[in-house]
Amino acid sequence: MVVVVLERIVLTNGDDETGRVKFEQAQHVPAGSTISADVCVIGSGAAGITVAKQLCDSPLSVILLEAGALSRDKGTEAEVFRIEHLGLPYSNPIPTRGRWFGGSTNLWFGRIATLDPIDFEARAWVPHSGWPIGPAELEPWLSTAARILDVPNFQNISLTKWESNSTIESFPPNEGVELGVFLWARELSLSARYGRSLRAARNVRVLLEGTAVDLIPNEASTKVDSLTVSGPVGNRFTVRATTFVLAAGGLENPRLLLSSNRCSASGLGNEQDLVGRYYMDHPRGEGLATVDLRGLSKRHVASLARFGEKVALGSGQAQFRLTFPRDLQRDEELLNHSLHAHVVPDTASNTPAFESARRLKGRMMHNRSQPEGSATRDVLSAVRGTGELARLATRRATRRSRPGKLVVIDQMEQEPDPLSRVLVDRWRPDRFGLPQLQLNWRVGDSTYRSQRRMHQLFKDSLERQGIHSFQSQLLDGPEDVPALLDMKHHMGTTRMSSSPISGVVDSDCKVHGVNNLYVAGSSVFPTAGHANPTLTIVALAARLASFLLEE
Repeated sequence: MVVVVLERIVLTNGDDETGRVKFEQAQHVPAGSTISADVCVIGSGAAGITVAKQLCDSPLSVILLEAGALSRDKGTEAEVFRIEHLGLPYSNPIPTRGRWFGGSTNLWFGRIATLDPIDFEARAWVPHSGWPIGPAELEPWLSTAARILDVPNFQNISLTKWESNSTIESFPPNEGVELGVFLWARELSLSARYGRSLRAARNVRVLLEGTAVDLIPNEASTKVDSLTVSGPVGNRFTVRATTFVLAAGGLENPRLLLSSNRCSASGLGNEQDLVGRYYMDHPRGEGLATVDLRGLSKRHVASLARFGEKVALGSGQAQFRLTFPRDLQRDEELLNHSLHAHVVPDTASNTPAFESARRLKGRMMHNRSQPEGSATRDVLSAVRGTGELARLATRRATRRSRPGKLVVIDQMEQEPDPLSRVLVDRWRPDRFGLPQLQLNWRVGDSTYRSQRRMHQLFKDSLERQGIHSFQSQLLDGPEDVPALLDMKHHMGTTRMSSSPISGVVDSDCKVHGVNNLYVAGSSVFPTAGHANPTLTIVALAARLASFLLEE
């Protein structure tokens, strides 16, 4: 028996924004006028807010430009976020792109993970892999990112201890798979956490409903002279800055670069035709494999249920995950996948009312909207199943409910592919004049092969413990291409590289050849691993802010 514990870590909270903050409105900026700052940050999501927060009360004057308002406008979002899908379809109905102050942090579920050391390496079996920086260069900023997100520092987490006093059998044995954790942040929206400090900072000017539409370079395209901004009423004005930071997300960053084509038809920073290429997501498989818990011993049920639940940790929660060991990835030329799970109770397994209630609860807890029509369907389904849900609640209250099955979730790496890319259709501009996005998402065979291998290793681990109820569609139909769900983690479209021949930005996140233009966010990731990108986004953004202060 191995006691598995996560050390208790308490972090101080950031600013608690309890009321509406009053920022400037772009519609009040006179058309044709010019405003200036030392640094202009385009986008107020995780990357943009981090850069602005780190520059608060510094000698630098900062403009933080947000295309949306303080609240959501679904009508405008539907138009400007429209995408023509040329490759694999995006079938995830949950919205993850936010066009209001706080960006996607208003919508995300809060799962946090770190990249693994192997993700930074140039792997011979993964074409176009390798970061120009190593994990040691990013490591000092991970603790900063943990404080900003108010989660425990991964460096202080020990898998030899667990916060509760309960013990579980070491699960699964470390043969072919490794045990790790995801963290879940308590406060999701960085605008709620840091809106007050941004408002109070005398050197930061937050401008709402200002859409960046054109980066204007000098004649040699070696620096950006100005930025054209469109207000909601059609008033266009100019922002001049010493430094520009593009932090609008993995789709909007390449769109603005590609549409800024005054000096080059291919766009700004795109001499090598690399802007928008190497698009990556985290392909997700959910429910492709299950473990039937009925009929198993109490010891096995307890161990598997523990693997599939979230537990309190510091100011948030933690969740187990499995990954490939580094040596196995090398030996078998695998991608860096992870596997986690959740438990479905026996009394409500696969029932529509239970699943509807589960979805409604998750979205209510995280204060997030749902796709059109889905909320109504879930409410009606839950109401029709009121009796069933009442019986389930009674069984849980009297501890008579047993776990029914463990549902496996795959969160996978895809190899960077230059043909997986973001494009723009200049013939179909939106109301602000930005071209419509086109997305050709491609996932290679290496992703599916690694996914099948993970299922086989998980099955082997279970069978070594005497558990033979694992069922996988991937193993039952080895020639079938599994259905994958997108996670809308938009990465790789302005990738980081040591040379302009192989990427868009350098190791300092500066666009190659454009001396005052930087990119913040997951669009700079050369590879994605399996980890949710937010922690790395915030760490890189804090690192960039420090670099700008030094410069």
